[in-house]
Amino acid sequence: MKIKLIVGAAAALAAAGAAAVAVPSLAAPSTATPVAAAQATSSVLKSGQTLKAGRSLHSPDGRYKLIMQTDGNLVVYKKSKAIWSSHTWVKGSSATMRTNGDLVVAKGSHQYWRSHTDGDKGAYLKLQNDGNAVVYKGKTALWSSYQWISTLSNGVTLYPYQKVVSQNGAWQLRQEPGGDLALYSGGKLRWHTGTSGHKGATTTMQADGNLVVRAGGKALWSTHTWHKSTWLAVQNDGNVVVYTGHMQALWDRYHGHH
Repeated sequence: MKIKLIVGAAAALAAAGAAAVAVPSLAAPSTATPVAAAQATSSVLKSGQTLKAGRSLHSPDGRYKLIMQTDGNLVVYKKSKAIWSSHTWVKGSSATMRTNGDLVVAKGSHQYWRSHTDGDKGAYLKLQNDGNAVVYKGKTALWSSYQWISTLSNGVTLYPYQKVVSQNGAWQLRQEPGGDLALYSGGKLRWHTGTSGHKGATTTMQADGNLVVRAGGKALWSTHTWHKSTWLAVQNDGNVVVYTGHMQALWDRYHGHH
């Protein structure tokens, strides 16, 4: 069975594919470059400022760290555990909060990741006490590390409260803290994996192509899609689909495994 990929999701999927050639896990923090004391205590990256390799932001309570690693990956850590990554392994890259409002990981003129918040001049990045890295314009949140737009790339994990949001903003696939992977629209539950009761469970789009909800090392639910180069799409029509790199649907929330 073939599922129609909604216009816009295909482009996002292709973009996600370019970013995720990678390593199926978040890279360990680099210890090569010491962080200056003034930089280490800051939780905000202001408009026009750059986070160079080895530099970091810390949440006000000190529990979380956002580090621009020397391997080129921008990562949010809770102690030693990575909870979000830009998946950009290009040495020498830096993260800049550009004056046009876009948060960008780049090396020279080459961009490897961006928050797509350009057009909001004066926006800034803040690492909060809940571990969420947020781009704000005034008090309005424009982007959050707790969400991915349209797709979940191969090798990426959703931790509690993190989500994938459709491009039109109408659908949210959220990792619930109680263990469920749940799809919402208009504030109403539309679909879920039935894995509640497992506090702290995570969902991973594994490198082997299988989307798995896991808790304590035990698989609770999966799409049974073992195929290389797969991606998860949350579409504007509300369907959740696991696609191959050639846009073949392997699983969707209406029909299950194809």
